[in-house]
Amino acid sequence: MLAPVRTGSAAESATGDTAVLQALLDAEAALTRAQASLGLAPAKAASAVTEAARADRFDVRGLALRARSGGNPVIPLVADLTDAVGPDAAPYVHRGTTSQDVLDTALMLVAARALDVVLPDLDRTARELAVTAAEHRDTPMPGRTLTQHAVPTTFGLKVAGWRSLVLDAADRLSAVRAALPVQLGGAAGTLAAFAAYAESGGEADAEPGNGPGTGSGTGTGSGSRTGTGTGTGSGTADGAGTDTGTDTGTADAGTADAGAGDGTGDGFRPSTGPGSHGPERESPYGAAHGVPATDLGLRLLAAYARELPLAEPPLPWHTLRTPVADLGSACAFACGALGKFAADVLVLSRSEIGEVGEGGGGGSSAMPHKTNPVRATLIAAAARQAPALASTLLSSLAAEDERPAGAWHAEWQPVRELLRLTGGSAHSAAELAEGLQVFPYRMHEHLALTEGLIVSERFTAALGPLLGRARARKLLDAASRKAVDEGITLDEALEEEEPALREMLSRERLRDLTDPTHYTGSAPALTDRALRRGPGPVRTRAEDGQEKRQQNGQDAGRPPAGRRAGHAAEEETVRDTGER
Repeated sequence: MLAPVRTGSAAESATGDTAVLQALLDAEAALTRAQASLGLAPAKAASAVTEAARADRFDVRGLALRARSGGNPVIPLVADLTDAVGPDAAPYVHRGTTSQDVLDTALMLVAARALDVVLPDLDRTARELAVTAAEHRDTPMPGRTLTQHAVPTTFGLKVAGWRSLVLDAADRLSAVRAALPVQLGGAAGTLAAFAAYAESGGEADAEPGNGPGTGSGTGTGSGSRTGTGTGTGSGTADGAGTDTGTDTGTADAGTADAGAGDGTGDGFRPSTGPGSHGPERESPYGAAHGVPATDLGLRLLAAYARELPLAEPPLPWHTLRTPVADLGSACAFACGALGKFAADVLVLSRSEIGEVGEGGGGGSSAMPHKTNPVRATLIAAAARQAPALASTLLSSLAAEDERPAGAWHAEWQPVRELLRLTGGSAHSAAELAEGLQVFPYRMHEHLALTEGLIVSERFTAALGPLLGRARARKLLDAASRKAVDEGITLDEALEEEEPALREMLSRERLRDLTDPTHYTGSAPALTDRALRRGPGPVRTRAEDGQEKRQQNGQDAGRPPAGRRAGHAAEEETVRDTGER
């Protein structure tokens, strides 16, 4: 009710309580699968946990209420998930990890899924703004500084600036999205519990084999034991750890010496060596830095990242909150960048200015004549909220010890709200860009409001060589005041203040110097250069419509090609340089 900027948006759906719950479950299931991939858990357990990890099987409200007793929702969720998977898989739920691992990973998943819907909206916004900038490359309008007319500019350059900020936001969010990491550290960031479970063996690790085979005896070895069959026998084998129980499977040659014994064992065994279970692999992080991941914890971290669309971090980041700070900063920047677009639209769409309009704006409950710029208003509101939320995340960088009290907990709501504000703003900005109305005739009218004063800077350059810089400036100051006081044009005031000027400049030249449409400088060229940045050049809407009409007559049913810039030279530059 009180958050219209994100209500109904894809980002809201991606960050709701059900989405967070599903991300928590996905994190738990992925960890069990990762352990199974290294031989630290049975494949059946991983399948059971994955099958049970569906949000619709759990009570979101009940979990939220029960979370108060432990300070986070993972604790009651683990209890419910353990009950849901059945007794055989229950020992492998949440095994070796801690609540912060799961919740941090889940929030990174939520962020990834939210950004995956935000980024297309930013791309959509940038493409629409590129079209508008290309169309109005040469449309002159007043440039305003400190709320006053300054010098002429072009609307195309202004829009190119909006688009540049949108692309900046997209670049930052894309970089953050690619770097969002899993979290895995265990109780205090050492990953010790995973090796401890792997080395301890015991009934919790047992999984019956699936084929014929026998094994019997007591022995020690430095290799591995693999369970490939089902049979009867008794004994113990000391390799990577101690195995007791019914021994089902076949001992690998040269890895364990059989002997007489009594007890129970299994055919489910990690591979050789303390802290080195399963086939040796290099993690993406380790490979990038030339470090083979031979340590169990490091290989599990890499396997965990592979199970999710997230990056492998170099370290557990329980109190190293760079990922959250970067995410919050990028979201706040995006909201602010879109806020600049909205702020200009709000000013330029004022009744007394009317240079642009928000197509399909909102109505008023009391004034039927109004068409309010609602989308720009909502974007501007988000831009004002985001910095405070990001500041909370930045303050949480000062987190004590190996796991913090309060700093971590303070992040959850701001992260979600920032993602929602960013998603809602991006969606609204795309709609605003698509429906933006431009009124060049109003811009032209406003250029004449100051009767030539808007180009006084140009006169300074033109009269300096004729009168000297100091004298020219003094003359312009006096003429400008006279023009304002008496309501005459600047060229008339100049002639009255300095009659000799008529002998230096013709009246036609004076009038040309006061024409604001002739003083836009490099604005068109700057617009062209700005439009070379991005996924590709664009067409004007007229060219786009022509292409669609041609396609409708030639190959109906095939989607139209993307828009391209209306300037042939610009298109060639983009193709040749591949600038982005």
